[in-house]
Amino acid sequence: MKRKCAEAAFGMIREGMTIGLGGGETIRYLIEFIHMSDLRVQVVTPSTQTALLAARHEIEVVPTWLCPRVDVAFNGCNEIDPDLNCLKSLGAIHTQEKIIAAMADTFVILADETKLRQQLVFDHPLTIEVMKEAFSYVLGQLFEMGLHAAARQPQEKDGFVITDQGNIVIDVDFSNVADPIETNRQILGLCGVVDTSLFTGVVDKAIVATKDGVQVLEKPNRAK
Repeated sequence: MKRKCAEAAFGMIREGMTIGLGGGETIRYLIEFIHMSDLRVQVVTPSTQTALLAARHEIEVVPTWLCPRVDVAFNGCNEIDPDLNCLKSLGAIHTQEKIIAAMADTFVILADETKLRQQLVFDHPLTIEVMKEAFSYVLGQLFEMGLHAAARQPQEKDGFVITDQGNIVIDVDFSNVADPIETNRQILGLCGVVDTSLFTGVVDKAIVATKDGVQVLEKPNRAK
């Protein structure tokens, strides 16, 4: 299914484009399609693994900060609903992914049918990137909101998971939150919060691979 999803995404790519790429197996298939096609494109990505793979396939990788815009960006997700709200928690690079999404003329989520839910169920926690100086304050505010939250800890190192920008990653259990979008909005308003892994009003299109083919979901009129 992931290969079918990548093949459908490849149909959106044209010669000379600047393309945003996330991480994951579907993106790896997409890189292979680009390489085999001999299309000349530029890639921006927040994923080190994706950058290395693209370079190995002789695809030009450029720093995001040097790009004023992106033609189309592709990314995976943990789950997505029919309104194209989606959760992207595992990689802890959601802030950089949102930057690329904002730069893109079209932001596309690639998913298989197991990721599509009638409403988000938050099998994975909401992930928050927080400035180090605000860590204790934000954690206290989350507790006051009645949320269960904890700093993410790496498996092979003492301490906390730290983003490429030197910020701390906090995971919040959202599985029993009555209004996730409003609660997320409140969290984004806390001083020191950089961003969260809930994407609302950001996704233009979702390509969902099923056993029977590919389903395309679109949300019109996203303001840039």
